Amino acid sequence: MLEIRTIDDAEIPAFREAALSTFGADTDEDPTGADRQRAMISPARSWVACDGGQIVGTAASYALQIGMPGGGALAAAGLTMVAVRPTHRRRGLLRALIAAHLADQHARGEMVSALWASEGAIYGRFGYGVAAEGLELELDTRGLELGPDDGAHAHRLVDETEARARLPAIYARALAGRPGVLRRDEVWWRERRFLEVGFMRAGASRRRHLIASRAGEAVGYLAYRQRESGDAGRVDVIELVACDAAAEISLWRFLAGVDLFPKVAWANAPVDLALPWQLTDRRRAVRRFIDTLWLRIDDIAGTLAARHYARDGVLRFALDGEGWELRVDGGAGRCERTDAAPELVLDRAALGSLVLGTVPASTLARAGRVNGTTATADALFAWPVAPWCPEQF
Repeated sequence: MLEIRTIDDAEIPAFREAALSTFGADTDEDPTGADRQRAMISPARSWVACDGGQIVGTAASYALQIGMPGGGALAAAGLTMVAVRPTHRRRGLLRALIAAHLADQHARGEMVSALWASEGAIYGRFGYGVAAEGLELELDTRGLELGPDDGAHAHRLVDETEARARLPAIYARALAGRPGVLRRDEVWWRERRFLEVGFMRAGASRRRHLIASRAGEAVGYLAYRQRESGDAGRVDVIELVACDAAAEISLWRFLAGVDLFPKVAWANAPVDLALPWQLTDRRRAVRRFIDTLWLRIDDIAGTLAARHYARDGVLRFALDGEGWELRVDGGAGRCERTDAAPELVLDRAALGSLVLGTVPASTLARAGRVNGTTATADALFAWPVAPWCPEQF
């Protein structure tokens, strides 16, 4: 008989084996993974589908804080490790596991559910919409022209101890105003961002850390790995974080000058990256859009009140048959139920794509995802800084 339930601490290894094997991995590739899961995810936020005592499906959620336009943060349940063994497909287990997660999220008062989708066709039907995109970036640095260097920035490679001490503050300062960014606590930094186990390297070097300083103040950092060398040499950027445009270009100058590694790859750069516009030949930066953060909004009023708006106005919309009025005054939003006629009709997934300013409502209208008049929604939800979620969870 199939059963959906939470786990206890002793079941964490079996939970991990079921999830990782479904994704084609093995637990011995990550020998500290069970302890890391204990540190980051409560068993009460971990669900299994069982058949006769065997775990055949898994799901879990992190307690997250996600950056909103204007600098606020939103409490979110970060859905992760969603897997159903191939022996139990098409039995409704995925739907049951997600239902358990969403009920738990609602009970905890977390306004949204967030995820990175392993398959793009699944989660829209559960109300998730793409809330942030990224760029897969490849750059050939040979002879790259980045303009004159004013010499204002110093770069220094730092060891793991110094990186652990200094990078969190730089990250918090640089990305405080970027929608979609995860707020990282000490446990998150320790268990995820500074994690160094063999499977993460995939043949590359250990993680390197570099800090950029200006007038003695840290203004950015780079986390990266090196792969091969010579003509095939490549630097894999893990994170490039800068407090301003000058610090950002200084980090790119460093990358362009790493001898024996003439190629740079970044699997998830911000979509508003300035680098291509700084190049004499912008085709040197090859970019491919990817979807990253997906959001499903549970608390409509709370979520829309949690962000700042660049202009004032009133938007009446209908979502899944219910009427709402968003009123923005002085950049602050208040959202309440209304019986007034809506100017925009949309579903939960579409609102998830609008809330961080990822896509204009008019674009969704052309795609047939929303109906009605979109001018007010375009004006209210627009934000000058593109959302970016710098890490998969």
